[in-house]
Amino acid sequence: MIVAATWMEVHLLEEELEKVEEKSHLLKSYRLGETEVDILIAGIGTTFTTFHLTNALRDANYNLVINIGIAGSLTSELKIGEVVNVVFEEFADLGIETPNEFLTLFESGFIEINEFPFENGILKASHQNGWMELKKVRGITANKSHGTSKSIEAVHTKFPAHTESMEGAAVFYVCNWMGVDCFQIRSISNYVEPRDSSRWNIPLALENLKLTMLQILKNLSVPVN
Repeated sequence: MIVAATWMEVHLLEEELEKVEEKSHLLKSYRLGETEVDILIAGIGTTFTTFHLTNALRDANYNLVINIGIAGSLTSELKIGEVVNVVFEEFADLGIETPNEFLTLFESGFIEINEFPFENGILKASHQNGWMELKKVRGITANKSHGTSKSIEAVHTKFPAHTESMEGAAVFYVCNWMGVDCFQIRSISNYVEPRDSSRWNIPLALENLKLTMLQILKNLSVPVN
């Protein structure tokens, strides 16, 4: 199953697939060669994603979940339009604000740092088996897209991450609990900086995401030793 926040992020890929069935207005089935794939539009943010993804995984048996979409880059090391494999995730706005700082739930003692499915406070993607060759990066997930100098500086100070999305950690959390392999593929549409959409390139990011996902789906159709 491919999980995305919006149809915008998958419509180019959808056009390349053979439609099989519309299970609901959020979940549709497709085929690429011998590969069967469902696409779930789970909504923007962690709450919608968690709800719809959990329901989908309860209703059907999936052997793989891939979260895809566009993302902001927190580093100039990544280029606009570059497609990356996010292998580590953190919730970046789940915690407690004190007069002097922001504390994660781990730092505040409300959750043990290695409480399942976290490892040292981190959520991890599943191990690959040779079917995907992309730059591996670390991501943060927030329920807002950071767009002011103050909030961006706070993120840089707190988290050593490369990318920012609004759903990635939620997908990892749900899939780890449900026992389903999960991965996250993101295409860089912008840098995380004081918001200026004129500097974004969403069309390039979406085109490169489509091409990458087509290659991944083709690779998945070939058994890998």
